[in-house]
Amino acid sequence: MLRTATILFFVCLMIETKAQPILESLAKSEMMRYDKLTRANTKRSNQGNVDIRFATLSFEPDMSNADILSASVHYIFKTDASITNIEFDLRKELTVDSVIYHGLPLVFVHDNTHLLKINFPTAINAGTRDSLSIYYHGATNTTSRAYYRAVTVSGASISTLSEPYSSHFWWPCRENLHDKIDSLNVNLTVDTPYVAVSNGKLASTSISGGKRIFRFEHRYPIATYLVAVSFAKYNFYIQQAFLPSVNQSLDIRNYVFLHTDLADAKNKTLETVRIMRLYDSLFGTYPFYKEHYGHAQYAWGGGMEHQTMSFMANLSYDLIAHELGHQWFGDKVTCGTWKDLWLNESFATYSNLLCYDFLRTETEWIDILKKFKTEVMVLPYGSVYKNDTSDVGIFFDYRTTYQKGAMVLHQLRWVLGDDIFFKAIRKYLNDANLAYKFVRKGDLRAYFELESGMQLGDYFNDWINLEGYPEYDISWTQKGKELAFEIVQTQSHPSVNLFNVPLPLLVKGANRDTMLRVDILTNYQTYNIMLDFKVKEVIFDPEEWVLAKYKIRFPFSDDVTITTFPNPFNGFLYISLDDIDISGWEIVDATGKLVLSQSYETPLQKGVIEKIDCNFLADGVYLIKINGNDRTMVRKIVKN
Repeated sequence: MLRTATILFFVCLMIETKAQPILESLAKSEMMRYDKLTRANTKRSNQGNVDIRFATLSFEPDMSNADILSASVHYIFKTDASITNIEFDLRKELTVDSVIYHGLPLVFVHDNTHLLKINFPTAINAGTRDSLSIYYHGATNTTSRAYYRAVTVSGASISTLSEPYSSHFWWPCRENLHDKIDSLNVNLTVDTPYVAVSNGKLASTSISGGKRIFRFEHRYPIATYLVAVSFAKYNFYIQQAFLPSVNQSLDIRNYVFLHTDLADAKNKTLETVRIMRLYDSLFGTYPFYKEHYGHAQYAWGGGMEHQTMSFMANLSYDLIAHELGHQWFGDKVTCGTWKDLWLNESFATYSNLLCYDFLRTETEWIDILKKFKTEVMVLPYGSVYKNDTSDVGIFFDYRTTYQKGAMVLHQLRWVLGDDIFFKAIRKYLNDANLAYKFVRKGDLRAYFELESGMQLGDYFNDWINLEGYPEYDISWTQKGKELAFEIVQTQSHPSVNLFNVPLPLLVKGANRDTMLRVDILTNYQTYNIMLDFKVKEVIFDPEEWVLAKYKIRFPFSDDVTITTFPNPFNGFLYISLDDIDISGWEIVDATGKLVLSQSYETPLQKGVIEKIDCNFLADGVYLIKINGNDRTMVRKIVKN
């Protein structure tokens, strides 16, 4: 009980802060514990041969104990090949009462692998448009928060949150990232004090037998996990955002618990208008502008980007910005595998950051970039792309999937420039072969390459597929008008040999400064430039574009003599510094891998010659980094 109480206190405390995307990540991973345990033992419906064209979901919840009563789903589908059966995913805790096909009941099997297999009386030919209805009831499995009941000050509420593997906890569906439902109706019946919310436009409301009936229509393709319903005692209000891209106003529909401060809620959601207009200008028209956008408060942590209606724990600035960004990234274009979840979450997180760039102060923008970079680099490993999707905690990892992915996009914006970066994103979002469909990282990369004319295979491989970040040791000196740099890159993780992102270096004089863009071609390199002013200071990446750690050394002097001999060498290498003491040295190979090192508790005195046994090294080019008392020097050495 103590641990549970502590976690609840921590979550409640964080809800009051602005770090809401962190809450989203925590909420999703916490909520999906059960899926993580059961997914390996759960079959998934056959994904081929059937295209779901239309679905009508009808629900009547029991607000007192989270039972689903008189629930049904009507599907219209088209066959891509001849079929004799069709499969849906549905938890075994839910009881299927009947499956009706052309007015007659069908034979079905609903087994302990949570698979509902329905047999047709005769084969259905390829290209046939057909339909069936599934009627079911029962108490949902409460080990998942997919269908979650809570009691707030305003009374009971029931909400769904299905990402990534939990749609089948509350309705019979095809749990996949292959086939979006082309069009959707949702009919919700609930006791009169309550209000029901779902995807799409509210087409009608009516009252029958003391109950309210809400009918929603959604006429855009939708992924299974983005279908959602919520029931609570809500206050409701509408705000409007004008969209210049289509020259029309859009309703922003807001549902907040009765006990919520309504004036405060309206003030907070007004930010949605400014953010919507920003995204409209950067990414293109809001994807569901023919319907609406909205927020529905729910009693779980963080938020969830349900299509046209985000479910929100609160109405903080960051949570509003993150979930609205998802309407483009995650809803309009949806990752085609959970391995590519970053296509949803990194973009939504960077959308949130862009609000600081364009709508907040310069100080806030720089501060949040510094915060993100620090938190990403607190550990030396972790990839944005996730090979393991069985552990939900891994692929919803906030540091890598959200923060690192966002900073990798930010860094790419520096590499390409704003014009190319945003133009490529708009074309990616509006490609007829991708819009309202599933996408992979190759689709995104193709547009960045098309617009820039650059080959970005190394960038995507190093920063998305592989792990870590670069660390730079930079020394500089100036003789007359010549400014010289020595730049040494090491990598925090051995999966990457070289990160070749250009470095922004601000060179400052007494009354002048200039920004240098230094291409990184090797792990050790020199860079020289002619300047007509005396340099006082060199600042690494003052605008926080590059994800890297760094040290900038005091100006080094070419008068310091480093002797490494012989060079090329065979078995033994000798080093000597004539002017400074030696505290240690490291030898790395051409890939940046450390192969030999030595540190001294008592520094070697200047003038001492040190003998290094290198007989075991393979022939090739190496770098030796020699650490002096106030500087580091690097030299290229060759063994043959």
